[in-house]
Amino acid sequence: MEAAVAEKEAGMTEWNDDRLDEFRGRVDDIDRKVDEGFGMVRKELIRIDHKIDTKFDAFYRVLIQAAVAMTVGILGLLGVLIGLVGTQT
Repeated sequence: MEAAVAEKEAGMTEWNDDRLDEFRGRVDDIDRKVDEGFGMVRKELIRIDHKIDTKFDAFYRVLIQAAVAMTVGILGLLGVLIGLVGTQT
């Protein structure tokens, strides 16, 4: 009787080890797929980050151009006002 129980336990242990090996293989496969998915997401985020940086660079360039144009306009207006005041006296 004890021999039969021991034999059955040995069979169950062997079955569990094989089953665990199969499970480990599936988990490794899932882990690999998740890593690949995160790799693709990481590449996409880098692409989007670069695109946003490019857009902000263009925005800053336009903002600086507008500031320079306004400064030149104000200095020109100031020059005209000084000229008008100078001719009135």
